[in-house]
Amino acid sequence: MKRISVRRVASVIATAMAMTLVFATLGWAMMPQWNTRPYTKHIVIASADTTITPAHANIPHEGRYRTRKTRLSIKTGDGITLPAVLREPVDAPGPRPACLFIHGSGTSGAEDFGDIANAMASAGIVTLVPAKRNDNYTVLHRDYPRFAREYGRSLDVLRGRIGVDPAKTGVYAESEGTWIATILTSKRQDIAFAILTSAPVFNGREQMAMAVSAYTHEAGAPKPVVKDMAKLMSLDYAPFDLAYADFDADRYLKSLTMPVLVNYGTYDTAMPIEQGAQRIIATANKSGNENVTVRYFAGNHQMRAGEGLFTPNLPLAEGYTQALENWVNGVTAGTKADGWATPQVAGATPHQRFAASQRTRSGIVGSLGVLAGLMVAGPVLIVMAAILGIGLTVFSRLQTLLAGRRSVATVRAVHATPSELAAQRRMLHGIAGLSAGIGTAVMVITGLLYGYMGAVGVSAVLVMPQPRLFAVGWVVLRIATMLLVVLFAWEMERVWYCRADIVGVQRVICVMVALGTLTTLMTLAFWGLFSL
Repeated sequence: MKRISVRRVASVIATAMAMTLVFATLGWAMMPQWNTRPYTKHIVIASADTTITPAHANIPHEGRYRTRKTRLSIKTGDGITLPAVLREPVDAPGPRPACLFIHGSGTSGAEDFGDIANAMASAGIVTLVPAKRNDNYTVLHRDYPRFAREYGRSLDVLRGRIGVDPAKTGVYAESEGTWIATILTSKRQDIAFAILTSAPVFNGREQMAMAVSAYTHEAGAPKPVVKDMAKLMSLDYAPFDLAYADFDADRYLKSLTMPVLVNYGTYDTAMPIEQGAQRIIATANKSGNENVTVRYFAGNHQMRAGEGLFTPNLPLAEGYTQALENWVNGVTAGTKADGWATPQVAGATPHQRFAASQRTRSGIVGSLGVLAGLMVAGPVLIVMAAILGIGLTVFSRLQTLLAGRRSVATVRAVHATPSELAAQRRMLHGIAGLSAGIGTAVMVITGLLYGYMGAVGVSAVLVMPQPRLFAVGWVVLRIATMLLVVLFAWEMERVWYCRADIVGVQRVICVMVALGTLTTLMTLAFWGLFSL
């Protein structure tokens, strides 16, 4: 017996080691064929001063005029009417320059951009902020061409206002709205200037790979977790209608043939703040446009003077609105690329940690739908096996009570001895224990994994780094994964040893437990918990 026990232990160890090697290899194969890399081609900042000044134009500055606010209604052309807020400089001589505001994600109201739009109006610039439609705009679906058409309607309204010079009318866009703005500039030749603030520049998949890597790094997540985030960005999102992840930013970026002002906040880890500016300059230059100005402000993604994304009531970054107004008034006064008294690139020194990759080919798991299926299948199979196991145990006991010496635990005999009944009950209890033991382990480690990833996400968004906690948590997850492998190997060895006595529903339960556990281990491999 002792010798058999030692052999069984050796068999379990060998099985666990083989499984670890298999899943480590599988995890490597699931890695995409690219990595987010540190960004090293840093942009040259000519001056720390964010001021923008035309060399030969006499322009009005912020506060020069009182402002008047008017509420408008704008028809989108498909039966929908959107509210809008127009702000005008009172008694400013006309015709005046004008600017249309385009929302990014997370904002949609006509009252948004109020402080920026009012400041620009006080410098003699007419501003219009239309609301953005939220119907059919979700995490899963965003129709940028439709938004471009709707903002185009608002642009027509602004250009047609009395006192506005249509030839001096341009756009201001933030974040995701810069994609909409470039679609608009590709469709129309009458846009005098474009202000792009916190622009993703690259397509969603490339930009988010960089952003997620930066966020998780800032949160203090271990290097394997930071690297593994690239896997999510390489997946095919088509089953979930996330087509905008592959928005063709390059196609529309080429349309920036008018004067362009690019603004980034140096606290913004979500955007390619150096790489993006350099790409806009290079793309515009290829089209013959040298009039591109870049400014970096000590601000966050919303160009507010703070690092937190969701900290309320933060003021705008110092000098931001003054730079906007002076630039708009400068370009609409005819200032060319060589007509500025201030540098092309200036402001606070940026530091982009990761580069936005342009190769996002996935590993063997190439679809978000497949990953979601794996994540759901394991726990579901385990729960179903547990329900079957409990039902079989209860039914067997009732059958034994009603039929005396008859047992449903075997298909090989109609009658059984007391010792055989006891053995059959032990087998049922063993199957129930298998379901309960591995099922509990699977559910616990799955909960720990998703809780861990959720904590990393919350820490990243709230800028609350917890490097020690996440390092310990990652070690705990890896230990729990190895324990699950050993437990699974032990239980499967026991099932194999007693396979002749496992019949009917018992066999179904064992198969479901095995498949559920293997599916869970595949999910853990995807998240890099088997990485060597």
